[in-house]
Amino acid sequence: MEKEGLGLVRDREKYSHGKKTWQIEIVDTTLAPIWSTELELDNRLSLVGFEHGPGQLYLLFREEQTNYYNFQLLTMHFYEKSFQLNKIQFDLTFRLTHFTVTGSSAIFGGYVNSEPAVLLYNQSSEHPKVLPGLFTRGITLLDVRANQNQSFNVLLVEKRGIEKDRLIVRTFDHEGNLLIDDVIDVDSKFSILSGLTSSLIRDEMMIIGTYGEGNSKLALGFYSVVVDPFNEQSVLFTEFSSLEHFLDYLPEKKAMKIKLKAQKQKSEGHIPNYKASVLPFRLEERNTGFYLLSEVYNSSSNINSYPYSNPSTSYNNGPYGYGYPYRSNPYFNAPYMNNPPVRNTEVRMIETVVIKFGALGPEKDVSIKLEDIKQSALDQKGDFLIVNDSLVLGYKKKSEIWFQRESAESGTLTSVRQSKVNLMRPTDILKDENEDVGGLRYWYENHFYVWGYQQIKTRLNNEVHSRYVFYVNRADL
Repeated sequence: MEKEGLGLVRDREKYSHGKKTWQIEIVDTTLAPIWSTELELDNRLSLVGFEHGPGQLYLLFREEQTNYYNFQLLTMHFYEKSFQLNKIQFDLTFRLTHFTVTGSSAIFGGYVNSEPAVLLYNQSSEHPKVLPGLFTRGITLLDVRANQNQSFNVLLVEKRGIEKDRLIVRTFDHEGNLLIDDVIDVDSKFSILSGLTSSLIRDEMMIIGTYGEGNSKLALGFYSVVVDPFNEQSVLFTEFSSLEHFLDYLPEKKAMKIKLKAQKQKSEGHIPNYKASVLPFRLEERNTGFYLLSEVYNSSSNINSYPYSNPSTSYNNGPYGYGYPYRSNPYFNAPYMNNPPVRNTEVRMIETVVIKFGALGPEKDVSIKLEDIKQSALDQKGDFLIVNDSLVLGYKKKSEIWFQRESAESGTLTSVRQSKVNLMRPTDILKDENEDVGGLRYWYENHFYVWGYQQIKTRLNNEVHSRYVFYVNRADL
């Protein structure tokens, strides 16, 4: 929750009289407790989303085994140490993909059958409001994002076969009144794969994402466009091979061969055809530009595009059906992503890349190679922060934290710096850590936070005791 701290939510797996116990702990930026409480909720509820606002943590639960997927929104007022629970029923079969909160309204994005829909729930109204003009086949919902001025954006892409794709961006106030409606034509040679909108911290709004060709799900590069509903807008396309450091995860000779081939293809009027599996996770706005965090990965088959199948309460197989609860930060309408989470037998995370965009496209890029990171599902692994306009990239592998910082002189990343996760007591000995669970995320200013599960041994009075712990560390730069 940025400068207000962190919220920790735990399913206690304790049941009594049709109720299940949830533990919520709020800590400040020094990791000192602000409030700890336990709540008994209907045992059919699963945690499916979360968000935060000033002094408030929002937890979204969904009833299982219902036709209409009834929701309950728990609002924790952690300074007042109080909460309220609102029941929300959509009288339709609604598949949730995005959740955020702005002003006094909770915003739900998703699909009714195969058609996108955005619903707005205000605590002052008994019935959710369905935003008009979205129930259209052939349209994909890419992003639902709250802005800093209590409005929110809805980003869609319309697929029109042999005709041009169209990006559609609409901005609403927190009551659901339309403020901006803009349609942007996309070059007919390309197809839109993903997209994020900025959140109006700056005056202009930027859309950035990945594009491909035809029906391929592999990306050719990144696109960017500044939203301007009063003028014609050009979408800028940047192939991977033209970025300075995107191909750094490859052997140097192979990367150079790809770049030379791309130059030749462009000179002959062809599209550079190097493709990769790339997913954008975070779009950060600063006075100096827009910074996009994406990750490169390889995945096996067995994709399940619905993120809430087979929910489980054990920490090895969290409430979203895979590992630790997906999306452990509020960057992108937690815990959802513009493409539904991918559930595979194995995902190999290859690289974290950060690109700085301006009005004319990419201005610089840096990357860090993820060494031998394998996961059971596609989830963000690395993250970044900005120190004096220099980028710092980091990721966690088991109990080791790896950092690289951009050199202000050369613009390249310096050598890798390694540190260890801090243990609670001097007598603690790390025996093992769950490699599939945990991660590193940007927190606020020059701080990351790191979390995971460990098996710890402690020697007391010539006796060895073993225990399992969930930990959170603050990593300072």
